[in-house]
Amino acid sequence: MCLLGPMDGIRRQERAKVGLEECRAALEAHFAEHRTIPSMAGLARLWGYASKSSAARRVDQLVEAGVLSWSPDRRLAPGPGFSRPPNAGRQADPPANRGATGAVTNGDPLHAALEAWASGYDPALVRSYSVTTRLLRLARSMERRIALSAASEGLTSGDVLLLDALYRVGPPHRIAPTALKHYFLMSLAGVAKRVDRLAALGFIERVPNPDDRRGLYIQLTPAGREALARLVEADRAAPHIVWPIALSGAQYRAMLESLTAAETMIAADDDKNDRSY
Repeated sequence: MCLLGPMDGIRRQERAKVGLEECRAALEAHFAEHRTIPSMAGLARLWGYASKSSAARRVDQLVEAGVLSWSPDRRLAPGPGFSRPPNAGRQADPPANRGATGAVTNGDPLHAALEAWASGYDPALVRSYSVTTRLLRLARSMERRIALSAASEGLTSGDVLLLDALYRVGPPHRIAPTALKHYFLMSLAGVAKRVDRLAALGFIERVPNPDDRRGLYIQLTPAGREALARLVEADRAAPHIVWPIALSGAQYRAMLESLTAAETMIAADDDKNDRSY
């Protein structure tokens, strides 16, 4: 049973969202002045948290939003979504965004890049780069917005994927942990940690397996289903989710066929490389 009333749920969403944005603003202001990302203990002090574990949970959300990233030596660094103040180590933009031929590029740097690529690369690769680069930019933008939406419930995008997987299992929305991965629509690291966190939030629970006295099921709780329902409702007004609705039927079918063909080709190459080891 969910013990939160409607207004309690709204207040919790507002606190989670404001908290994330306040932490992001404080971090970006600190970086603008000191040009460094603090340690986990330093972040806890910066954000006024009582423990490093609280700061670590916020860091996880900022990493998934693309605001922060982990370097190979496990140091925090600004991510692609990190906002730097004007003139902070950047050269000023030229008066007008023009490509190599002098054509105005409407503020889209990809147009200028296309002309630069065309001047020295294989024409077939220019076509490939133009689509791949735009897909990567679009995916990163979508990931940031999905992470912010999840944060409105105090979750990460990975947490939402796990809740969604449990929902798609069907009533009573429970499954053995070892079988859960088959319902993920994409790879999801740190499942055990996510299960612990979601259980602490009351969004999932561990229940006995009637067929195995030593085993446990993971089960979606009413509070978890309500959180998913709120996120789905918010998606109705989210451009990063509903943009396919603006496509014509022909555009939609062509897009799905193209993306499916790309996935098939890349997956086949992945399988080939996996077998080579």
